[in-house]
Amino acid sequence: MNYSQFIIKVKEGLQERLGAEVKVEAIHVPKNNGVVLQGITVRRPEEKVVPTIYMERFYEDYLEGRDMDDILEEFMEIYEEQETAQMPDFAFYQDYEKVKRRLALKLVNRKKNAAMLAEMPSRDFLDMAVTFYCLVDCPQTGTAAILIKNTHMEKWGITVERLYEDALKNAERMLPGSIRTMEEMLSRLVLEEDIPAWEWKEKEQEDFPMLDGFAEKRKAQEGIPLFILTNSRRYFGAACILYRGLLERFAEKTGKSLYILPSSIHEVILLPEDCVKKADHLIRMVSEVNRTQLEPEEVLSDAVYYYDREKREISICHIK
Repeated sequence: MNYSQFIIKVKEGLQERLGAEVKVEAIHVPKNNGVVLQGITVRRPEEKVVPTIYMERFYEDYLEGRDMDDILEEFMEIYEEQETAQMPDFAFYQDYEKVKRRLALKLVNRKKNAAMLAEMPSRDFLDMAVTFYCLVDCPQTGTAAILIKNTHMEKWGITVERLYEDALKNAERMLPGSIRTMEEMLSRLVLEEDIPAWEWKEKEQEDFPMLDGFAEKRKAQEGIPLFILTNSRRYFGAACILYRGLLERFAEKTGKSLYILPSSIHEVILLPEDCVKKADHLIRMVSEVNRTQLEPEEVLSDAVYYYDREKREISICHIK
């Protein structure tokens, strides 16, 4: 049984269990970089908003020999759990003054998302595009991100320029930039030691604590110093490179211009320029990691960027 046949079989099994008054629907959900996931929704007559349960994992279980009845049983358990949870109230979405307090920015690959970008407001940034989303509290996941579409912007009667300024200002407040050394990040992930990150807060003149004695430490240590830049939730955190003054002050503190490696849509790696002779091998490394280590929807770009400390500008590096 192929994937399409599996989806039909699950849909028919659920419809039989739930009865004719319930609408069971198989849907395609477009994701980042042209990735399309298949899911199933279950909607009762009085429900306006329903969650989508994705089917990829269930199909993998089926291919490994899991019984169809067992799959249907687990689906029903997940559905019943979500049904009892309170869905977000989207009434606020009619009022832009309420929406703008939850706006944030997301960077995506412009070429790979051309079809999606045709349906939503965006702003070009190098080979990427800045898109916008609204963070909503969600009982199932903690938060949910609703992408802003052209239809939303038209209903609110605003421009892309205003959307960008409001989203940037709000993101700096709601999702402050967070910088850690690679060692600090590994300590948190592997050793479960929560080392406080330096957080960028606009207009505050605080230093970068992990850079105290930076030059002296570099002389005593081997290897290349890598810094991870993301936001406080590590969610679409690559957009932190847009935050006003963040890269400028970080470069001033290190005393160096920076290479920026887009490790995913959720974070970037900052590398002082004197750590490598030229960017060629960095470009090849980023491309290789994107192909072999990341899920397709997590990839941001195959490019490497350069932040010029003197010009205060970001540009794309090219292989020489």
